[in-house]
Amino acid sequence: MKAFILAAGLGTRLKDLTKDLPKPLLKVKGKSLIEWNILKLKRAGFEHIIINTHYLGDLIEDHIGNGEKFNLKISYSREEEILGTGGALIKAKNLIGRDTFLILSGDLWTDYPFSRLINYDSKKKAHLILLKKGKEKEADMNLKNDYIFVDKNSKELTYSGIGLINPKIYEGIKVDKLKLWKDLLLPFVSKQEISGEVYNGLALNINLKKDLEELDVVISEG
Repeated sequence: MKAFILAAGLGTRLKDLTKDLPKPLLKVKGKSLIEWNILKLKRAGFEHIIINTHYLGDLIEDHIGNGEKFNLKISYSREEEILGTGGALIKAKNLIGRDTFLILSGDLWTDYPFSRLINYDSKKKAHLILLKKGKEKEADMNLKNDYIFVDKNSKELTYSGIGLINPKIYEGIKVDKLKLWKDLLLPFVSKQEISGEVYNGLALNINLKKDLEELDVVISEG
């Protein structure tokens, strides 16, 4: 199974920290966010990782390389303009191929065991890892009998940034600025084609300086 890391964003909410550095290269415990994820994916058994780039993408490529130093294969999908989390997949469809793959946000730090997904046998269009939110206004969806559903009166969960995607969700769709959830996944929700699971461990998207500070406290090299 291949893995796709989303790393094209501008990281504007981190201001000075991302002025000259793409967000996936921000360091925690001396290691960049994207490197943490690459090493975890490798330990889980993934051998080919695809990374989409845009903002300061050459710095990511210079830092990560072709994967040789990690003893795996790394390919890049370069975007002249940001295509969004959905459009990025369509642009990279030739690199991704026709098999289900893992998608991962490049600004995410998580202790989720990716090995749980590499052999996951899903017949559905996608399987998403979800987080429980204490405030309903921060939530987007819910789960019933392992299937995701959307009801404005029942919202407890949100997408973590980790999931399995079947390329069939964008079959026949042309490259454009598209969002993964709204434009590609949501149409399949009512058909019970999107499954999910709730993860109670750590999965934190780095959006603010305080997120980096929090991670520096809670994680260890072990």
